[in-house]
Amino acid sequence: MRNLGKVILLVMLTAGLSSCEKIKSIFDVEIETTLSGDLDIDIQESAMKSTNSHEFESSTLIIPSDVEEIDEYSGNITDFAVDGILAEVLSVEKDNLEIESVIFESGTFFYIKDNLDKAFWTMDSDWEIVDGTVFTLEDLGNIYNVVEDILNRNMEGQFTVGVEGVCSESGVFITIRLGIETTVTANPL
Repeated sequence: MRNLGKVILLVMLTAGLSSCEKIKSIFDVEIETTLSGDLDIDIQESAMKSTNSHEFESSTLIIPSDVEEIDEYSGNITDFAVDGILAEVLSVEKDNLEIESVIFESGTFFYIKDNLDKAFWTMDSDWEIVDGTVFTLEDLGNIYNVVEDILNRNMEGQFTVGVEGVCSESGVFITIRLGIETTVTANPL
């Protein structure tokens, strides 16, 4: 009979703690925001005119607390959920006016990383780089979960976004914004 009393007490205690968490969660605040960084890609004019492929690399740090909505709830954020990841061409500047189009060749990849994880997307086809075009980085193989892990580990820190690949032209300067659309959950209690 004493064991039955202990079991009932344990069940009541567990139910009480569970309901406290449910009550606390009603105060959760969800904020939709975008964490983004601009990738400046400078592909210098090549001395060798015979080459059609020009390697490039660019990366930048993102500090989540620099985003006003996130900074407002600093210390109270409980979760980041990734809703989408986009690469948007902000500008393309050409040294040579004879350049008609600039192409990122198949195999070029975008990445998001911290000290523990790296999520990357490899382009399986060529991408023409034109002002205003957007490339959606799909959630292939649950890669958004890796990005969520990176964000949740670095709420108060920083992480890196970048691009590496091959371009069809030299003498171009390209700016691409890599943006992570997120729903941030915070609990002010």
